[in-house]
Order: sequence, then C-alpha cells, then structure tokens
Amino acid sequence: MKSFARILSLLKPYMPLVVLAAVFNMLTVIFSIGSVGALIPILNLIFDTPGTELSSAAGWKLALAELVESYKAQHGATKTLQATVAITFCIFILKNISRYAALFTLAPVRNGVVAYLKQQLHDKWISLSLRKHSDLKKGDMLTRATADLNEIEWSMLKGMEGFVRDPLMIIGTLVLLFTMSPKLTLLAIAIIPISGGLIATVGRSLKKSAKKAQEELGQNTSALEEALTNLPIIKAFVAEEAMSKRYEQSLSAWTAHMVSVFRKRDLSSPIAEVLGVSVLLVVLYLGGMEVIAGRSLTGGELIAFVVLFYQLIPAFKNVTNALYDIQKGNASAARVFEVLDMEEASNGSIAPKQEQWQEDITFSGVQFAYDEHPIIKGLDLIIPAGKTTALVGPSGSGKTTLLHLLAGFAHPQQGAISLGNLNLQDAELKAYRRNLGWVPQQPLLFNTSFAGNVALGSTPDLSKVSEALEAAFCTEFAGDWAEGKPIGEGGSTLSGGQRQRLSIARAFYADPKLLLLDEATAALDNESEARVQQALEGLMKDRTTVVVAHRLSTIKNADQIAYVEEGRVVELGTHAELIEKGGKYAALVNLGDLNAE
Repeated sequence: MKSFARILSLLKPYMPLVVLAAVFNMLTVIFSIGSVGALIPILNLIFDTPGTELSSAAGWKLALAELVESYKAQHGATKTLQATVAITFCIFILKNISRYAALFTLAPVRNGVVAYLKQQLHDKWISLSLRKHSDLKKGDMLTRATADLNEIEWSMLKGMEGFVRDPLMIIGTLVLLFTMSPKLTLLAIAIIPISGGLIATVGRSLKKSAKKAQEELGQNTSALEEALTNLPIIKAFVAEEAMSKRYEQSLSAWTAHMVSVFRKRDLSSPIAEVLGVSVLLVVLYLGGMEVIAGRSLTGGELIAFVVLFYQLIPAFKNVTNALYDIQKGNASAARVFEVLDMEEASNGSIAPKQEQWQEDITFSGVQFAYDEHPIIKGLDLIIPAGKTTALVGPSGSGKTTLLHLLAGFAHPQQGAISLGNLNLQDAELKAYRRNLGWVPQQPLLFNTSFAGNVALGSTPDLSKVSEALEAAFCTEFAGDWAEGKPIGEGGSTLSGGQRQRLSIARAFYADPKLLLLDEATAALDNESEARVQQALEGLMKDRTTVVVAHRLSTIKNADQIAYVEEGRVVELGTHAELIEKGGKYAALVNLGDLNAE
C-alpha cells in the first residue's frame, strides 16, 4: 500500500478542504442517524405504543417517549404526528444538503490531485533522456496518463470519500443500536470479521488482476498508436489483416484480465448482502421476541432498529467496495509512480561562458553504446570553432549519434566531449542548449501556428519570426496562412519540403552558437534545396556547424570533412584533400554514392 500512502501525501495542499469535507460527512452521519431515530415517535404514535412503560429501555428512549407523550397530551395525536413528520423531513433535507456539500468540497481535491499527477508525468517524460525514451512504449506511457489516472480518481480518490463517511456511519449507528438492544447489536457486529476475511482474500487477488489488466491496456494502446502512425505502410503492404490479428490478440488478453477484475470486484456485494440479510432475519426474530415480552423495544422501535441496522449494510458494502477500489487503484498508482521514480538524465551545473563558444569542441577517446551494442568506438575529433564540419560515411556508422552526443541527449560511457575546457558532462544542459540549433532529419513540428513553431520555447518576436521564415524561404506558403492558424498535427497540412523549411526557420530564429544539421535538406526538391542551401550557408557563416548530409553540394564547401566508419574517424580533411588522397571518401564521390546535385 505504499502507492496509496503516496497518494494520501498529495492531499496535504488540500487539507482545509479535506477537513471541511470531513465535517460535512460527520453532519451527514448525524442527520442520517437522527432521521431514522425520528421515525421512532412517528411509528409509536401510529401503533399507539408510547414506550414509556418499558422496563429495561435506554434512558434516551424513555426521555423521548415522555417528551412526545407530553406534547401529545397538550396538542393532540394529530398535531403531534404532523410535528414529528415535519421534523423528520427537515432532518432528511439537512442530511442530503450536508452530503452534497461534502461531495462539492471534495471535487477540486480529486481533480487537483489528478491534474498534479498529469503535470508530473508530463514533466518527467520531457526530462528523461532520449535513450530512456527508446526503452519506453509511447502507448503504454499514454495509458498511464489517461486510464491509470482515471482509475486513481474513480477508484482510489472516490473510495477515500467513503472512508471518512461510512466508518463514522457504522460507529454512530452501532452506538445507537447498542443503547436500543445490546444483544441484537452484537449479532450485527458478527458480520465484520466474517466479511472482512473474505474481502481481504479476494482483494489481494483483485490487485494482481488489476495490475495485469492495466499493463495489457498499455500494450493495447501501443499497438493502436503504432497502427495509426504507420497506416500508409500497413495499406501499402496489405497488412490490415495481420495488424487486426495482432490487435485482437492484445485485446483478448486485456479482456480476460478485465473480466477477472470485474468478477472479483463484483463478488464483494453478494458476500456483504448475503451475510447482512442472514443477520437481519435473526435480528427480526430475536427482536420480535423482545417486543412480545415487552422488555426493551416497542414494535415501532424494532422497525427503527431494523432500518438502522439495514443502514449498516450499505455502509459496510461501501467500505468493502472502497477496499476493492483502493486495491484496484493502487495497481494504477504503482504504474504512475513507476514513471515518476525513473532516473532523470544527468545534468551538470556549469553554464558555458560566452568565450567558451569561441573555442573548439574536442572528442577525446569517446565510446558510446546502445544496450551494449557499441556505436562509437574510441573516436577522436576536433570540431573547429566558427567553421563547418561535415560527417559522411556508411549508414549505421554513428554520424547521427555524434550529433546526439553534441546536443547532450546522451553522454559517452568512456572518453569526453569538451567545449574548450568544459566537459559537456559537467555543463548545465539548459544553458548549453540555449546556444544550440538543431535541425533533425525528420522535421518535428507542433499543431500550432508558424510563429509558435519557429519560436518554440519562447514568446514569439514577430519581426524576428518573419525574418527567419524569409531566410528559410517559407514566406511563399506561410504568407497565405491565416495568422495564428494551426498547421495540423506534425505539420500535416504542409508538404514534406515545407515542413523541413519551417524546421530550418526555427534554427534561424534561435541564432545558435552551435548548429547541428542532420540531413537538413534531405526532404527538399532540387529547387528548394538550392535556395535553402544558400540560406544555410548564410546561417553557418562564422558559426560552429556540424552537418550530416549525403548531398555533395552540402558537403564539398565544408571546412573539414570527417569520414566516419564503424564508430571511428578514418579520414579527415577538406573535399579537395580527400579527393586527392583517393581514399574511402573519394571512392564514395566517384561511385556516385553522394548525390552530386
């Protein structure tokens, strides 16, 4: 129940509301018990059994009976009945007002806790390293932020409402019942250990089933998310039936777990009711004997006793259901806290100084592996400040990984990357990245306006946005766009070339000290590529730039070209120097593996 305790700790900011709700719940219990107690004089009046002559009745019952009889002697039976009915009605009204007030007060608590957890999940996700994200399934993460949080709200937080009201109802009702008839009340208490043992056994099993169900729901959501993301490929390769079977298998497993969860949870109600009705029939029998003997109960009081006792049954059922719900919600809470407890990406504390950006970036014996698969193997490279370094080489040689290391998305397992004398592992990443421009191979855009995409992470400077759009040749399509109009999910309303140019405009706007280009012109047609290449040359001027590209026009003007193979730099020089050397780079150019256009 550690997760449940952590959920309770999140209630601290809302303690005034929680205390107020507890007061309203206490009033609900008082008025609920009082409304049933008020039935006693009504029933005694109807059955003409005043109850003042009982030999062993509780003092409060005798006092109530004498008060009613005194009022009856002064005003008559009819007016006494009218008065007691009116008082009872008012008590019922107050009971329901206080009950609604408790729910009204707790509404912002429930939603506040869920909103806090949603924000914490969001912030945790964007703080995790890209390497960590590669181990996570997007659909499962979305399930934790939706279905699991809904489960926490509806099962755990809703169940906690009853944990205040229903125990008070049980205690208050039992106290009143003891004063009416200790013998009958002891029979009612006998249900507690019996039902409690059965509920605890089923509850433990329920928690396991609920956790498996939520895990399978994450798998199910992942499969659905992948199908929607890769829909063109599915259709192109006629894989609809295979995807449908894959989803059906995941759905069947989830259904089986959920059926188990519902069956176990729904078992609580029959258990509680069967035990309750069994005791109720015994109470009616023994209570009837008390009435006949005329010792401690009148017929009206027995009916009130039965009503009060029957009020215990839903209270016990609510507590048992709350236990089930908390067990079920605890499984979801554990999945949420599993994410919140994940280790965040390491971050240094030294902000790079402006003069350090004028110094070279040095790779010294850098080694890096993904899940024990070596990618970079003892790489040494100096990236001159204010100049352009192009990375070329076969696919899988580690070029994009080098850009990721330069961006601080990951750190080497061995060796070091230094900006001047500052090891990037010691650098404060946010301060470092504020001077970084990144254009990935696949443009990553948001469903917001052009200005929002260009000035990502800051309040848009519209004049600066306009300059960036013009520099990246975006004005021809952005000019006709309504101001503030979203561009669709992932820029879906734009062509591939337009999306890439908008991504490049973002780099223009950032005005970075270090520019990282990963196939930045790959998605452009020849005409657009020529214009953007011209713009990029202006952007790269007097700026430290590292570019991965397969177009000769992008590479040949670089100040130095590093040929990377199997995680090492095997050739280094200018285009002319490497051609003259006649090595692997020259072979790549001569064979036409570099796009000459």
